[in-house]
Order: sequence, then C-alpha cells, then structure tokens
Amino acid sequence: MSLMHFPLSFHLRDAEQTEQFGAVLGDLLRSTSAHPGAVILLLSGDLGAGKTTFVRGLAAGLGCDSTSVASPTFTLRMDHRGPDRSLAHIDAWRIGPGDLESIGFDELLAGAAVVALEWPERLEGVLPARHLRLRLEHAEAIQEGGEEGGEAGRTVTIDSAGFEPREQRRIAEGLSLLVRAPRIAPPCCPVCGRPPAGESSPASATHAPFCSPRCRLADLGDWLMMRHRIEGKDVPEFDEG
Repeated sequence: MSLMHFPLSFHLRDAEQTEQFGAVLGDLLRSTSAHPGAVILLLSGDLGAGKTTFVRGLAAGLGCDSTSVASPTFTLRMDHRGPDRSLAHIDAWRIGPGDLESIGFDELLAGAAVVALEWPERLEGVLPARHLRLRLEHAEAIQEGGEEGGEAGRTVTIDSAGFEPREQRRIAEGLSLLVRAPRIAPPCCPVCGRPPAGESSPASATHAPFCSPRCRLADLGDWLMMRHRIEGKDVPEFDEG
C-alpha cells in the first residue's frame, strides 16, 4: 500500500461517519509506544460542524466512555479516563493564552493524554509545535439538476506537524482505509446501466440502486406490469401460463 501524505481530506456523509472517523483516529492514537507523550489535536470549524461529534468517536476509540462527551463551552475542560491514555477535551472560545495555566494545560503536555482542543485560533502562538490539526467544514449538497441544498455531511482535513515520520506513516496509512473505500465502483443502475448518483447527492441515498427517480419508477412499473424476470428463467416472475 502506498503511503498517503498529509494533508488528508475526507468526506463524511453524516454524524455516524464523523463519529466513526474519530473512533478510527482514537484507536490509532491509543498506543503510547507508537505515539509517546501527549498528543494534541487542534479542532477548527464553525458551530455545528461536528467537532463534538468527532470527539465522541475519538473517546470511543481511546476506550473512554463516549456517552459522557459533551461540548465543554462552559466547563472549559472535560477529562475522560481511558485504559491506556486519557482524553482532555478543551474549548478555547472563552479563554486566552494567559488562561492555559489555570486549566492545567502544562500538566497535560507533560503527560500522555490526548488533548482535543476546540477553537485553537484563540491560542495561536503558544500551542506546541507537535500536533494534528483538523478542520471540519459543512459540505455543499448538489441535488439533481445542479441546485445546491440538502444534507451533504461535512469534509474534514487533517494535517500533521512535528510528528516523527514513522508516526505520520502510521496515522496516514490507518486513515487511508477510509479514503480507499469510497473509490470502490458503485453498482450500475439495474434499469439503464448507468452509475447511481454521486455520493455528494441526496439522490444516491433516495434512489439507490437506481440512478434517478425515472428509473426507479420504471422499475416499479415493470413489477406492476409483471414484466420482471428471475435470473435463469425464460418467463416473467408472475406469469402463470
């Protein structure tokens, strides 16, 4: 398998895939021997972009109780204990560089926790050089006919700074499994033979395995007119004669 280099970008279609992405990364970072010391994740993205959903999956991958993960907007820092390393979830929206000591940031850096830091832009210039930076953004949905709208999930871009090459390779190769899966050719439409709508279109979920509403209705019409055939038979399935 060829090494995929940072930055890596992913399209996550819904909250479930966002949480799954976090779980895969958490499982990769769980090993203190492969990734010694504290691991800092800088999470950027607008409100509702999926940062807390991602952290919930991250906690699950680290073996923490993911059900206790919530946005730390008012508590500033929430800790989740795991069997190998703990997770510290920090929201920097309401703090500045001078507040880091009061939330125990230096102690975290001296330990072996995974630190998920939301709104790192508020602390630029004082953050450690060794970190993973993730940016989550809402993806644009393109519906049939080229119009924008609908539910398209989000994109996440992950970059690495200050990690050893072996650490970068391990993370990149582990996450590359998520990249390769969507490249598997989708099944063709059983009516016209064309590929179904692309992943960024809601039609891919609404009409699958058909490429369009027209083909789905045509298939339904064949059933109603009893023109469907079972493979290996010479007569339609509902023909009795």
